Amino acid sequence: MKTVASAPGKVILFGEHFVVKGSRSLATAIPLRVHVVIEPGEGKITFHSPIAGVDAWINPEDLSYGDPRLAPIARLLAFLKEEYGYSIVPHRVTVESRLPVGAGLGSSASLAVAYALAYSAFHGDPLERERLLSASYEAEKVAHGNPSGIDNTIAVYGGSLIYKRGQPPERVNLSLPRGYKLIVADTGVPRNTRRVVEHVLRVAEATWQASQHIYEAADRIIDLALQAIRRGDPQLLGTLMNLNQGLLNAVGASSRVIEEAVHTLRSAGALGAKLTGAGWGGAVIALVEEGVDERVMASVRPLTRSVFSVDIGVEGARLEA
Repeated sequence: MKTVASAPGKVILFGEHFVVKGSRSLATAIPLRVHVVIEPGEGKITFHSPIAGVDAWINPEDLSYGDPRLAPIARLLAFLKEEYGYSIVPHRVTVESRLPVGAGLGSSASLAVAYALAYSAFHGDPLERERLLSASYEAEKVAHGNPSGIDNTIAVYGGSLIYKRGQPPERVNLSLPRGYKLIVADTGVPRNTRRVVEHVLRVAEATWQASQHIYEAADRIIDLALQAIRRGDPQLLGTLMNLNQGLLNAVGASSRVIEEAVHTLRSAGALGAKLTGAGWGGAVIALVEEGVDERVMASVRPLTRSVFSVDIGVEGARLEA
């Protein structure tokens, strides 16, 4: 029996990093998806991911692995066995993805969610959403150390969510202002989410008397951003993106390559531009009016690995076959 499941990538419109210390974030699913194909195998669990350059194995007996990049998947399997009673059997895994790896677009969470759903369906008992959320978070903890939980939440549920750590996600209906597009520019600079998160937390803890006001400001931006989206006010929305980028820079999440991409996008006509995800590299998003979007994308292309426009609020994890 072959099973196939997929999960979407995401962009964080507002609030990354600040969510780790209790502020809210606003995230939305994008249509670039990770597909996981699981088929019966013999001996070991073989794992093939062309986009990530992974061709490795996991031993189903003791969950040892031949490539450290499979550590999150091994932990996920252990969790499925210990908590939900799934047996660990040999199988072949093939990962097909349109989602750039290491760009801050949630590729590791999308993989964990799609894999957990496909593997549970392989046993004839696909995980319901809450269990899928818990299982994928175990993988994210191995991958990122102290993850906020945004990435796997949006990969499971899709749509657009207001996320506050420790609380159920709040689903919100979002659409871009009429006549505007969201541009994603992948700098191609790899970054380690765990290192960036740890750095930002150190900055916060060392300067909390001052930086707590930054976190409060980031939280209030969420309310203003929701008002701007609901009123269809692109000018305010772009200004809030720029303000959020300034706060992220202040706590140490930005970098020279991100700032160059942000200012290039703004100079070419974007109303707002900011990093999305952990920072220090990865992707930048921008709000751009239709009609100038091609010019804006052309302006930043020399600085990036890829540039594209995306829809927002797409469907979450699903079984494909």
